Amino acid sequence: MFSFIADKKMPIIGIMLVLGFIILAIQPKSDMTNSFTIVSMDSPMARGDKDAPVSLIQYSDFLCPSCAYFSTQIMPVIEEKYIKTGKVKFEFRPMAFIADGSNQSGMGGYCAIDQDKFWAYHDGVYKVVADKVFNQKLDPKTDIILTANDVKVISSGVGLDSKTFNDCLDSNTKSSSIINSTKAANRNGVTGTPYIMINGQQYQGDMSLTSIEALIKAQL
Repeated sequence: MFSFIADKKMPIIGIMLVLGFIILAIQPKSDMTNSFTIVSMDSPMARGDKDAPVSLIQYSDFLCPSCAYFSTQIMPVIEEKYIKTGKVKFEFRPMAFIADGSNQSGMGGYCAIDQDKFWAYHDGVYKVVADKVFNQKLDPKTDIILTANDVKVISSGVGLDSKTFNDCLDSNTKSSSIINSTKAANRNGVTGTPYIMINGQQYQGDMSLTSIEALIKAQL
């Protein structure tokens, strides 16, 4: 709590300035809370109707096994039943913290945006990660799941121009983008993925379609 005692001789303007600093100090950081909890439909990683009543935000590392499950098993159903029908607007927010493959695939996501093919790239990466984690039983913390070359092969396979994408990835020009995205998430308390928010509230239940769908329906 802020407190002070004003001398009777203290000019009124001085008192007003002090009070002004106190008010500024205790005001909430609205720019952080709003950008953190509200879907930005200007983002190339967002989709859906801007007027949809339910907002769904996913913070995710491309190497995260649970993220791969969420993106390959849950989101396709949410897409068909709720995003395409105007009930849910969705934004994907990438992070990179597990291994070097996180950074390579994260940069790749921003390179894919340059070709307007982020979602094709997103689906391609998670398909590969899901196969390696759930079928081949690899662990991203101990096994190499994605290399720069893997990311390039995936991008080519989903229709991106190889030379343009490879030059973008090799140049590391998107490094600051994935680093800044990760730092922004960390500042808002995101320390693990998938970090799911539905209408601004963190989802902490079972990572299952039934649970996610039930919460979405409750918000409609």
